Amino acid sequence: MTLKPCVVCGEPSAKSRCPSHRPKDRKPSRQQRGYDAAWQELSRRARRLQPWCTDCGSTEDLQLDHLPSAWERKAAGKTIRLGTDTEVVCGSCNRGRGKARGGDPNRTGQHPHAKAQGALHTGGGYV
Repeated sequence: MTLKPCVVCGEPSAKSRCPSHRPKDRKPSRQQRGYDAAWQELSRRARRLQPWCTDCGSTEDLQLDHLPSAWERKAAGKTIRLGTDTEVVCGSCNRGRGKARGGDPNRTGQHPHAKAQGALHTGGGYV
């Protein structure tokens, strides 16, 4: 086997980094973090039923966000419910919300590109 220098220290190594410079923690896979096939199907269904962001009205980069109750139900062996345990949001709004599994939500008010709620569900104006 040909050895090559470690990209950090230059020591000979079989891989690009020697054992002492390899990353220690790898991010768990999507499945390991709870996003299994059932979650993927739930997400597809929710985004098909509601093709806009709940927070800002965007139709781009939609994701299914889970509320803390979703993880409580999953841990108890129950089904995650659409609407009650989840919301469709864009990636930007989802990242701004914080972690549903114990992080503090970062809700500082309305999204800068938000539409008025009445405009989301009407033919183009306010009710």
